[in-house]
Amino acid sequence: MQKKFLSTTLASLLLLTSLQGAESVEDDLGGFEIEEVAPEGSDDLAGFGEEESVDALEGFGDESEDTNTEIEETQTPSDFSFNGNITFKTAYGYKNHTVDNTDYQGFNQAQTALYFQADYKFNSEWKMRVSGDAFYDAIYDLRDEPYNDDVLDAYHTQLRLDDTYIQGRITRDIDIKIGRQIVVWGKSDSIRVTDVINPLDNRNPGMTDIEDLRLPTTMAKLDYYIGKWNLSAMVIAESRIFLEASPYGEYFPVNVVFPTAPPQGQFFELKQPSTSWENTQYAFAANGVFSGWDLSFYGADVYDLKWHLEGTNLQNVARVVNKIKMLGSAVNVATGSWLLKGEIAYVSGVRYNSTLDDKDRLDTLVGLDYMGISDTVLSAEFVNRHIFDYETQMGLLTTPKPDYTDQDEYQTALRATRSFMNDSLNATALVSMFGASWEYGGFARVWVEYDVMDAMSANFGFVDYLDGDRPFAEAIQNNDKVFADITYSF
Repeated sequence: MQKKFLSTTLASLLLLTSLQGAESVEDDLGGFEIEEVAPEGSDDLAGFGEEESVDALEGFGDESEDTNTEIEETQTPSDFSFNGNITFKTAYGYKNHTVDNTDYQGFNQAQTALYFQADYKFNSEWKMRVSGDAFYDAIYDLRDEPYNDDVLDAYHTQLRLDDTYIQGRITRDIDIKIGRQIVVWGKSDSIRVTDVINPLDNRNPGMTDIEDLRLPTTMAKLDYYIGKWNLSAMVIAESRIFLEASPYGEYFPVNVVFPTAPPQGQFFELKQPSTSWENTQYAFAANGVFSGWDLSFYGADVYDLKWHLEGTNLQNVARVVNKIKMLGSAVNVATGSWLLKGEIAYVSGVRYNSTLDDKDRLDTLVGLDYMGISDTVLSAEFVNRHIFDYETQMGLLTTPKPDYTDQDEYQTALRATRSFMNDSLNATALVSMFGASWEYGGFARVWVEYDVMDAMSANFGFVDYLDGDRPFAEAIQNNDKVFADITYSF
């Protein structure tokens, strides 16, 4: 595994840094700007922390600086805007691997996806957004493979609403937003600690960054602005949980991970929690933005980001997602070319497969970004998740309902991004590994994004799943693939 990992990492770093030593090339590439963080001043932390701000209502069309003018009160063409994109995605598995008699080597994606977003501005204070997406993957019609129903349901077609909400300003200091929306907590770019509000789309693990995986959830969100602080309160009505990789599919070979599971097509049911008063979720955040640093505090009573097994025998076992309570905090500090970040979360009510009682867990993240190299951002993040009242069977591989977890779980994420050609081409390498010495596997992904023209962009790269000492890592180690997509925006 180490040899495979080193070769992948070296190739990634060569891709991103090979031009840095050549002075002539630096001159040709001079003048680029990194968008993530400015090196000094109160704007250092722009874009970090809570998505919403005092200016959250901007961007729904052209607005006059004088919001009391007659133009703002009169319906004009700028009150409505519509945009979106069409994307074609393909992927090629270059290793021989079969899951439940289905061969995933070769081309295993030929997806056409549509995204749309419509914004309407009622007046200077109130806006509405409706967005959605759909896709059709022709590979499941082109390949003569025995795909099971769960795989077809998850990957063949999709039609859904995304961000769909009404947003407005009640007073100068109070905003409200009602509907399906995304709320980003925490400071990490690659690992979730305090970011517990929105579930993720986990159908293709390792293929996409977290920022593109969050699923919007229906809630009422109230924001109050006082000085340098933004206080947010959320009542989450929709009991939406994550989308998982399909059982008996390429990313979830059930009989390898759970040897005692039923035969193909009969894996334990994943119970979807109903939307009801009893299942309503709540969250609160306080975000302060200061000169050169910011600080956030969080509290939440929400659904967990994973399921656990409940039941005493194979006939009544089900997969259940229960509620957890989280108290946490996050901080960013910018100093020179460095951005230091930290998160901590105390989580109670966590359920596991092999124990009868709930557990409490303390998750801690430290990380840093370095922006001292022209047009380059280097990032490293480290997480420890400590389980209190740990029981020995939680780490055993032979338990009938295994957890595959240690008392202290570690995760490392290393990222390098470099921009070329006035930011029209961006190359990124990401390595995400589990275990204190990376013994539990992970993945390495390298990709390049290129702006072909004003309305068209392309993305291509590869992902390498790295073997480890746990069944899941061993089961997907041959899922390696190259991928590409092209997007037209309108």
